[in-house]
Amino acid sequence: MIDTTEIKNMGFDDPAIWRKVVRVMEEMEQLVWNDPLIKDNLTRAEGARYLTRLISSATEMAIELWTPDYPQFLTFLNTRIHWGLPATDCHYQWAPVHGDNVYRISGDRGTARVFDIETRTGHFAHIADWALVDRLTDAKVGPNNHVDIILSRERPEGVENWIQLAEGPGNIIYRQYYYDWNTEQPARLSIVNENAIYPPPALQESDIADKLALFCDWLQQVPERFSQVVNTYYTAPANSMIFDTIDFGWKSLKYGKGIYECGPDEAIILEVKLPKSYYWSIQLCSHFWEARDYHLRQTSLNGHQAEVDDEGVFRAVISHRDPGIANWLDAGGHEQGLLAIRYYEPDSTPIPTMRRVKLSELDGLLPDSARRVSAEERQKTLRDRAWSVARLGRE
Repeated sequence: MIDTTEIKNMGFDDPAIWRKVVRVMEEMEQLVWNDPLIKDNLTRAEGARYLTRLISSATEMAIELWTPDYPQFLTFLNTRIHWGLPATDCHYQWAPVHGDNVYRISGDRGTARVFDIETRTGHFAHIADWALVDRLTDAKVGPNNHVDIILSRERPEGVENWIQLAEGPGNIIYRQYYYDWNTEQPARLSIVNENAIYPPPALQESDIADKLALFCDWLQQVPERFSQVVNTYYTAPANSMIFDTIDFGWKSLKYGKGIYECGPDEAIILEVKLPKSYYWSIQLCSHFWEARDYHLRQTSLNGHQAEVDDEGVFRAVISHRDPGIANWLDAGGHEQGLLAIRYYEPDSTPIPTMRRVKLSELDGLLPDSARRVSAEERQKTLRDRAWSVARLGRE
């Protein structure tokens, strides 16, 4: 790992500082071509795309928008940028903050099933030290669905919605989890530093040097930590799942994980008796902890979209070709991938079972309660998914 502290002290009279940054990006190739778990060129090709996504995100979070005195919300995970196990139901936004300031978040709360804002210390680039400070999940809403939230070190008198900030620099992570993609409405919130003085101070060379160092830290530390977590998926046998914690994940969620293996002419029958939970979902992911193309394929289902039988059992089919079953998870030509299930504050954590079968025998192995769908119904469902992701501003 390259020492990035040197970058902060380098000047711009020659290209040495840029060469240092380029060297960090070059060494990212190890994430793809030195990974012993990667056996095929399709996964390596996805890995090359993954590297560009990491660079894009680091640019936004470390260089363009790391301005705690003048914050803006960034949609940092979407249909084009995937990393870190993004939930297909979630609209993720981020903003920089600092404990010396007082911030106001205000606007229309929307109608997402789950609405959560949390504050964390430091910068996401230093993920090992990225600790939770405070969170707000039940914001009080006023007339016309308006919400007003204050973020500060100390709680101001008379403030109803308040989130605590830590000393020094920090981050906001703002999540909206949608259940009914077709009808729920997105929040429309803005953030302002109430201490801000305009115009901001003039740009200095040291500002760019500091941000380039942070950019390099992001690229060296964040994907390395992701790789460590992804490796744990492979500790369980293929086509099985376990539950585990993610130290930098969302504390309200219980995360189930595993890998699936499914050939072109095969299917996997997945079954689980669901817990009592306000929200749950299941999705297919790439080896790089990316959500599959959920706006174009049915690679995920949640508790609103899925069909559950009278005994509370969720039964799904993973396959490459449409099996004509409502609860289909589309493997889309990826014979191996990651599988993730989320339960929001459940009363238990039941583990799904998985059976690998021949696709030609699938229909006889499923009960009558597994609803069949026509090709026309599937097309409508997929068109609705694509439209709803755009409608919610999650593109």
